[in-house]
Amino acid sequence: MSDQGDVLSEMLPFITRQPKPRQRGLNYVRSPAILGGYLDDVLACYALHIDILKLSGHQVTFSSRSSVVRAIEACRAADVRVAVGNPPLDVALSGGWACYMAFIAGLAALGVEFIEVSCIGRAIDDEDFAQVIGAANEAGLKVIVEIGVEFAHSGSEDGNLFLGRRIQQAMSAMAAGAAIILVESEGLTENRKGQPYRWDALDRIASSFRPDQLMFEADDQDVLSRFIDVFGPKVNLMVDHSKIEKIEAARRGYGPSQSIWGKVVAV
Repeated sequence: MSDQGDVLSEMLPFITRQPKPRQRGLNYVRSPAILGGYLDDVLACYALHIDILKLSGHQVTFSSRSSVVRAIEACRAADVRVAVGNPPLDVALSGGWACYMAFIAGLAALGVEFIEVSCIGRAIDDEDFAQVIGAANEAGLKVIVEIGVEFAHSGSEDGNLFLGRRIQQAMSAMAAGAAIILVESEGLTENRKGQPYRWDALDRIASSFRPDQLMFEADDQDVLSRFIDVFGPKVNLMVDHSKIEKIEAARRGYGPSQSIWGKVVAV
C-alpha cells in the first residue's frame, strides 16, 4: 500500500474515486485557521481527498509570510492545489487596476493556482467583472466565482433572491473564463432562521449549468449528503477541513447521514 492510500478502502469494495487531478467530485476544502504543524497533519491524513485547499484572505494577510509560503509548498508537495479567498481581492480592486494587477501577480509568484472572486460581496458590472477574470487568467490564476443570495452570515428574504440575475452573472463569468462557479450557502442552506432550506433555488441554479461547472458550499453533514443524493457522488463540494472524512464517506455511500447509507453507486 502507498502511504497516501486509504488503509481499509484498499481492502474493501468501496466506490473508487477518480484519481487527481479531477474535474468532477472535487473537494474544495477550507484550511485550518492555524497553519504550520496543524496543516501538515491535515495533509498527512487527508491530502488524497483534498483537490483544492482554500487559504482565507485573512490568513494570507495576517499570517507571517514564511508560514504562508511553507503552507503553499506543503500543499504542492502533497498534490493539493491552493486557492486564496477574500477580502484581500476586494481591497486590491478598491485600490485601482494597477493595485489589482500587482496583487494577482504576487499571488501567482507565491504558487497560488486559484483565486476566489465573489459576485455577492461587491457591486460590479458584468463587463468589468469579465476584465477582472481575464486579467487573473493571464497572470496564471484560475478563478472560482462565488454567487449566492446573501453574504457573510446574513439571512435572506425569499421574495428578494434575484435568482435570474445570479444565474446571469455566473453565465457571464463562465463566458469570461471563470474555472468554476461556487454557490454560497448563506440564505439557502445556512442562516434560514428556522425556515425551510431553499432547495428549489439551488435546483434552479444547478439546472442552468453542467455539473462540472458548479460547486456547492456544504458544511452541514445532512446538506452535503443531500447534494450527493440528488446530484450523485461526483458533485463538486466545498467543506471545512473538519468535514473531509464525512464528505468522503458520503461519496462512498456509507455516512454520515442515513439518507444515503448504502445508496450511492458508481460505475
